[in-house]
Amino acid sequence: MLGACMQRLPHALFYYFGDNSHAPYGNRAPAEIGRYVGKALSRFARLHVSAVVLACNTATAVCAEQMRARFSFPVIGMEPAIAPAARVCRNVLVLATPRTAESERLQRLISRFPQCRITVCALPALAGAIERRFSDGEKLTISDHLPPGSYDGVVLGCTHYAFYRQEIADFYGVPVFDGVQGTANRLEQVLRLQKEGAFCGTDDHLRPKQNPNKCFMKKYRKRQNRGVIFLGNDKKINKTVFLTNICFTKK
Repeated sequence: MLGACMQRLPHALFYYFGDNSHAPYGNRAPAEIGRYVGKALSRFARLHVSAVVLACNTATAVCAEQMRARFSFPVIGMEPAIAPAARVCRNVLVLATPRTAESERLQRLISRFPQCRITVCALPALAGAIERRFSDGEKLTISDHLPPGSYDGVVLGCTHYAFYRQEIADFYGVPVFDGVQGTANRLEQVLRLQKEGAFCGTDDHLRPKQNPNKCFMKKYRKRQNRGVIFLGNDKKINKTVFLTNICFTKK
């Protein structure tokens, strides 16, 4: 997700906060998820950012609207790419965390495409296994977590799964869809409308940002690496993953 946003906005400065100490969120209670996300966004509010991307399908499903009502900057959520999949497929598998799979938000999204047979499968252990693969080097065999079946498209309903996009595509032998590019496009659109003074956020219940120039404070600019400042106790892990994994490498 970060790599896609950087490609869309190559001159922007990004702050990246990966909540590794509480991730993955997919099996946690909604109130707990809301508390962790609210704490992270409060930190971004103190940095006077122009916008925040919830690069987590679970966080978006559980508390995106709550965060939009609470904070003054645009909060851009990430959702499973049901729409692009349903446009070209007729039998789609959605892989998601338990909280995302059971969410009303996902069910509303699916209901918009009655012409497509959409099967949702909750994977309670995969996101955690991927998290441990990068933080602890734990071995992961992706096929151990995937349900069998025949489909003509697979939607990734968790940003962790993007690390194994190719392996999932090979397992099912079909195209794989995720919300990465759509979310990056939305971020670019929101920031452009802000700059033009035309953004009012009526479709997403968002409010205008604070002074965007404050997010380029000198004390942070000195620490930036390729346009990214990593925050939090696990910033070294997140920086390493960003620099070494092809999914997040800036082209």
